[in-house]
Amino acid sequence: MRHRHGFPILCPREVEFAVFEVGLGGRLDATNVLSPLVTIITRIDFDHENFLGHSLKEIAAEKAGILKQGVPLVLAEQLPEVREVIRARAKTLSCPVIEPSKVFRVDRESIHNGSVRALVIEVDSGKIFEIDPSLPGRFQFQNALNTVAAARLLQSRGFQISDEAITRGIAETVWPGRLEKLQSDPDIYLDGAHNPGAAREVAHFLQQDFSSRKVWLIYAALRDKAVDEVAGLLFPHVAEVIFTAPSTSRAVSAAQLAEVAGHHATHFSVIPDAERAFEHALAKAATEDAIFITGSLYLVGQLRLYWKTRTQVHAR
Repeated sequence: MRHRHGFPILCPREVEFAVFEVGLGGRLDATNVLSPLVTIITRIDFDHENFLGHSLKEIAAEKAGILKQGVPLVLAEQLPEVREVIRARAKTLSCPVIEPSKVFRVDRESIHNGSVRALVIEVDSGKIFEIDPSLPGRFQFQNALNTVAAARLLQSRGFQISDEAITRGIAETVWPGRLEKLQSDPDIYLDGAHNPGAAREVAHFLQQDFSSRKVWLIYAALRDKAVDEVAGLLFPHVAEVIFTAPSTSRAVSAAQLAEVAGHHATHFSVIPDAERAFEHALAKAATEDAIFITGSLYLVGQLRLYWKTRTQVHAR
């Protein structure tokens, strides 16, 4: 590793593979300076409409901006209008398109602790992968299929990636702040769901695994987010919502959130300080209840750090 002006510089030869996540959209994102081996587009939904467009077709066109001439694309299952836009762009650029929903057949699907596991059979070759993601949520299984498709493509290009490495990587992946379980009794989950697509996945998880339990939801949002739509998806699945705000000037105040979205909640309270909101939920929740912290990555990051510090202090 070399250094320049006191900052470390990672030499390219030290990296075997690098996975870059696009920051915003695709067409104008900084990651577009890269020349990738493969591009992956996960399921597209509404987000950042002020920058990307106010229809799914407009947003899809921005996302399709990551495509490069002749570079293969792994395309997750999409709504018809989204798929049409992306496939048209891929055709223009002569990009081979791999759609996991078409190249794999899923067998013996089951759910364990909120995680979907199954045998995944590659239709053309008959090769079988036993996929068992450590991450909960049905959407994570779909993400795992995207991963298998991308890895299989790299294998076909001569890269030495074993089948065992593919399944082990999926099984051992950790994703902080994405349906991340902090503790049990009561269960505490973090999820930075801040757009309708992510909120639908959290709502499905709540409906699937917590329909018979009392759930306390600590909720915050930033100013440019679809608060009413996200609230409409999440709040019907919980017993009480606690409106709060993270420590950022971009946050909507807890009182404003209650005014805008309180009608979606059966019961709600307003506690502007995020740490106090967390302590309130912990004091009120029974051991068999669950606490979900969501709506903002800022909130998730702040309370994740608070929980770790709190746990360390209590352990002394």
